[in-house]
Amino acid sequence: MKKVVFILVGILLVLMGCSEKEKVFKIGATAIPHAEILEFVKNDFEKETGYKLDIVVFNDYVQPNIALEEEQIDANYFQHIPYLEEFSKNKGYTDLIAVAKIHVEPMGFYSKKQLSEFKSGDKVVIPNDATNEGRALLLLAKNGLITLKSTNSLKVTITDIKDNKYNLNFVELDAAYLPRTYKEDNTVVGAVINTNYAIENGLNPLQDAIFIEDANSPYANIIAVKEKNKNNKQLKKLIELLQSQKVKEFILEKYNGAVVPVF
Repeated sequence: MKKVVFILVGILLVLMGCSEKEKVFKIGATAIPHAEILEFVKNDFEKETGYKLDIVVFNDYVQPNIALEEEQIDANYFQHIPYLEEFSKNKGYTDLIAVAKIHVEPMGFYSKKQLSEFKSGDKVVIPNDATNEGRALLLLAKNGLITLKSTNSLKVTITDIKDNKYNLNFVELDAAYLPRTYKEDNTVVGAVINTNYAIENGLNPLQDAIFIEDANSPYANIIAVKEKNKNNKQLKKLIELLQSQKVKEFILEKYNGAVVPVF
């Protein structure tokens, strides 16, 4: 009889564990501003859904999509559509999709010199992933540092530079390393940095950048999921909260234009 009781208790504990697991919605995000925005809606999400919002913070642009593909998380919030498409193509992923646009983080160009002080061979670091490298070069071209063979593609690389006005030495690095490299490497004169990494490293895009993308940037940051989960009720509630007037006001007040709502 005792064995039966122990077995029943064991089964009950397992079932309770499964139940608890089902009551969690897990979303991956980079720390700033994505995880901060998610933290802002966390209490409302949990009150309205009965699910815990588990925010998993990543420090790079690679692992969040891998975790989503492997179903370690239910959604992620850190990237724009061109990056998602390029990443999925390179990895052979076929079912990661964007379900909502939340904000734009205008990419900025930071420099230790005035443009007029640039010398031939000055080193400028830019992101090395396909979409953000193109985005950086388009920003530099728009502001006259370089000209490109074509500005019709978001996937231009340094090989597409037609004219390098200051004969700058462009070095490609992982986006996460750009701010620290820019700050600590005395050989680096300038950098094109994603806003989330700039803010994390004490750079204010509106005050410290020489120039910055405007709010019409096509690189809106999105919520991504596996296609089979696009109608998930908790996901829809999270999107509803993220695209609310309350969140819009929070973003505008907290980031003072360095992060721009797109809803």
